[in-house]
Amino acid sequence: MSKTIIIKLGLPILFLAGLLITSFLVPVVNPGYDEVVDYLKDENGKIIAAPPFTPSEMPPAGSDRLGRNLLLLLLAGAKFTIFAALTVALLRIAAGFLFAVIYSFLPNRLGRFFKNLGESFQYIPLAIIVFALLVPLEHIFQEDYLTSTNYFVIQLFAIAFITIPSLAVYLGEEMKLFMKQEFIDVSRTMGASRFHIFRRHLLPQFRRNSIVLFSEQVSQALALFIQLGILLMALGGLKIADFAFSGLDPSNPVYFSHTNEWAATISININQIFITPTLVVVPLILFALTILCFNSISSSLRKLLIEEDFPEAEKVKGPVDKPASAAVLREDLFTMKH
Repeated sequence: MSKTIIIKLGLPILFLAGLLITSFLVPVVNPGYDEVVDYLKDENGKIIAAPPFTPSEMPPAGSDRLGRNLLLLLLAGAKFTIFAALTVALLRIAAGFLFAVIYSFLPNRLGRFFKNLGESFQYIPLAIIVFALLVPLEHIFQEDYLTSTNYFVIQLFAIAFITIPSLAVYLGEEMKLFMKQEFIDVSRTMGASRFHIFRRHLLPQFRRNSIVLFSEQVSQALALFIQLGILLMALGGLKIADFAFSGLDPSNPVYFSHTNEWAATISININQIFITPTLVVVPLILFALTILCFNSISSSLRKLLIEEDFPEAEKVKGPVDKPASAAVLREDLFTMKH
């Protein structure tokens, strides 16, 4: 393992770990981080500013339209954004791999049907599908018939499983290519069962690939959260605060995320981009840094787990080299005899 890979793998992990630790510490160190601030006063009690506050009025990144410190809100919501992406990626990989195994052993005619079905999901905006599925639940949440935690969990499962068909077909096609290797055919000739081929060949091969694919799915989940945020679909639900100072003032509803996750923070403040750009730019920077970290982790894992173990794979494209195949066959023969 080279020092370059260690650095490229270690720095993003340290950044994400520090972000998560800070996210859990913010409510503990500063319990009133999300309190609404109507206005700021100077030493003489004179009102000097109204929300949203600028970075100079409320450092370091200003406030949202409710007068809450923006950076503290984003740091507190980091755990929901990152853990949501990790959960969605884990559900996708687990379910996608399971259905891919089933798909790889299906008859050709039935396999083509599921392949066409899975590929059709690649041309449909997933954010629109998820939004259409969850809109009824959004109304239920707004009426307080559904808790934020339950809504959050339902959203994660919906986001994860809507992409399973296309991912399962992709993994299934990779498995079919792997099953056409010469040593797999020889194993079948020797009497190996499907379960034996799956356990001794297929599972070890895709176990290491799934680690790389997992980090890629995290980045895709984060990108999907941004798309849902544009549609005002916040993880954990949206809340509405009426920002009118008195009953005589006109209603001024302000949307805010119940969990302070980043995607919703961007979407609900997008109309403030020219007035208070920090409301959009700061969460976008955090999103970009997080996606960059996961992409760097994915690239490093690919070099570490795949390219370094198979240095000749890129130079010579074809079936598995003969010594490795012979070793696998000898192991299969020994296993079946005992």
